[in-house]
Amino acid sequence: MKMKEQEIEDRSRTFNDVGDFWEHPRKEGWYYYDGRCPTSNCIVIPAEDSVEVHNFVIYEEEDRGKGHGMAMIADIRLAFPDKHIWVDTCIHARPFWEKMNEYGYINSIENDYDWPCMDTTCTVCHPNRANGRRRRK
Repeated sequence: MKMKEQEIEDRSRTFNDVGDFWEHPRKEGWYYYDGRCPTSNCIVIPAEDSVEVHNFVIYEEEDRGKGHGMAMIADIRLAFPDKHIWVDTCIHARPFWEKMNEYGYINSIENDYDWPCMDTTCTVCHPNRANGRRRRK
């Protein structure tokens, strides 16, 4: 189903002069941040005094480690300068988020437990999945 131009425009939102936030079509108060598309995007969930960041992704492997993620989280910090920005993170992304916390782009990583990523070929998070398939030990 194609969205009408006005419906698309109605979903657009700017926070603190940072644009390219798009209201999630099914989850009230959730926004896609597309300011760094097509390289990356994420979901932000602003609340009264905090912002939760979800599904933070740099799409292509060759674009990772080049500052795209830091630029995106810096945009989000500009959009929400006075809010507590927090994330949950999987094992392999924790070093990135620890740096972002150190630099002041986020305020906290909320999960203090190991959380494997959804990439079944990631040997950091899934050391027993040499070929990406789920299997019993």
